[in-house]
Amino acid sequence: MSVTVQQDLIQWHVEDVRCHPGGRMLVPIEQAPFGRVLPYRRSAGEGPPPGCASLVRNRGWIADLGQRGLSELLLGLSAMTALRETTPNAPLHYSGPEAQLMQRCSVPVESSTQTWGPHVIRTSTRSPVRFRIDPEEPPAWLDRVEEHLVDVHASLPMRHYLALEQSLGVRLAADAAPVPRFPSQQLAQPGHVVLVTVPGWPRHLDFQLTEFAAVATELAARGGAPWRFTVIAARNAALPTMFDGLPVEVWHEPGAANCIDLFASAELVLGTDTGLTQLAALTSRADGSGPQVIGLYSRHAHTKWITGLPHHHAVATRFAQMLALADRNAEPAELTNATWGTAADMKGVPATLVAEFAAAQSFG
Repeated sequence: MSVTVQQDLIQWHVEDVRCHPGGRMLVPIEQAPFGRVLPYRRSAGEGPPPGCASLVRNRGWIADLGQRGLSELLLGLSAMTALRETTPNAPLHYSGPEAQLMQRCSVPVESSTQTWGPHVIRTSTRSPVRFRIDPEEPPAWLDRVEEHLVDVHASLPMRHYLALEQSLGVRLAADAAPVPRFPSQQLAQPGHVVLVTVPGWPRHLDFQLTEFAAVATELAARGGAPWRFTVIAARNAALPTMFDGLPVEVWHEPGAANCIDLFASAELVLGTDTGLTQLAALTSRADGSGPQVIGLYSRHAHTKWITGLPHHHAVATRFAQMLALADRNAEPAELTNATWGTAADMKGVPATLVAEFAAAQSFG
């Protein structure tokens, strides 16, 4: 099985499995994935034509992230980053199902209200300008850096951020990963690995507990660290016998806010493509560091559903790579077992390969 690992430049071609280190994505122009070219040379210091920034400064704003899951909320918070740059002193308010989590956000939220409705962040003004933050809408943005080199802004946070930059009509400050963090005072514990095994959809294409246990066994076999594993599992999941003999603690579907200190204590987080894995990448310690995080992508574009931070990496199936190249999501009807089942099946990725990549990023 062949593996392509990102060096200074990404080589865009589909492999059996791609181990994709995080951070900036520079590609030769002839190998750029599908996307939309920015109408201005951002890398050269140019900005967009004038937009609604003055209106937003006068009236405030409301960012409606919809009634979506934790991943969409976390990766959509870059919209809050962009809008807050325009109104830096305006108090912010959150309402939605993650009020407790938002109280831990590095961007100060003056108040938060727990509701079962959509995620809404707003200024406390009477007639704010409304922005609908939809993960389906912004494309990957391509910015030519040199004559034969393109900066690919494919992560969802940067997609939202650059879309708002153009709506506001002002050059915003961040060049990459404009994501708020979730700080913790917890220190990293050597050899501590957190495994986020809560499956996404479709469940049968994700790593299962047995595969996570195999990766844990491979890591522990390397020695050199006081290995300890914490497994975040589904509510009714039983710990398989494959973990027998390893120091393992199990957390059954904890709330997101309860996981921040746990993630901060880990050197490595390995998880399915779910909101908790994204949260692990957004967790920061007092010194600004965070755990190395590796997401496992079976049927979502690994370059889109990711924070864009340098310590947030991906292991992607052939199907996930194709979605990244085509810059699209897969509809359920398109993912049939007869056609794409094998190409999208994370269980076909060897545990040895995942363990080697994880060790190289975290302990190499």
